[in-house]
Amino acid sequence: MKHSYEPAIKSLIVRLHKGNLVLPLNLMAELVTGSELAPSMHPGVEGWLHWRNRQIPVVSLESLCMAEEAGESDEGKCLILHTVSALPGLPFIALRVQGGLNTLEILPDTLRDDHSGNVQRCPYVARQVRASHLLCFIPDLPAIEAAVAEVLQLTAEQREPLLSE
Repeated sequence: MKHSYEPAIKSLIVRLHKGNLVLPLNLMAELVTGSELAPSMHPGVEGWLHWRNRQIPVVSLESLCMAEEAGESDEGKCLILHTVSALPGLPFIALRVQGGLNTLEILPDTLRDDHSGNVQRCPYVARQVRASHLLCFIPDLPAIEAAVAEVLQLTAEQREPLLSE
């Protein structure tokens, strides 16, 4: 009998205001202090972070899920991620996080689905799991990126008339 070997996925566990996220480590670009955000008038985008000569949209999973009003975290940190969707003009997004990063190697049997306290299903959360005894969310990054891209498209449409005047 042949056993198939599935390699562990190096992952991050990052703290949110209420809860934790699990993300593949290879998506992380940098963890930065994001206290100086340019304001955003769009729901779902908390602000814009100037990072390496780019403006990166900052989102909060909790705000997107309407779990709470968009609010500053105590520490004002942003986790800059490479996007997973091939959306033009959106190579990075930033997630509002708290604290530092913990790494974890995830094997196929490491994560256990956990539906406790899952009163309201959020379209931006792919799974709610237990990892290292912590309740964690696996974000639906394509859905988050599509929502941000939609906001950016609206922004571009609103700016076009100004350019043609």
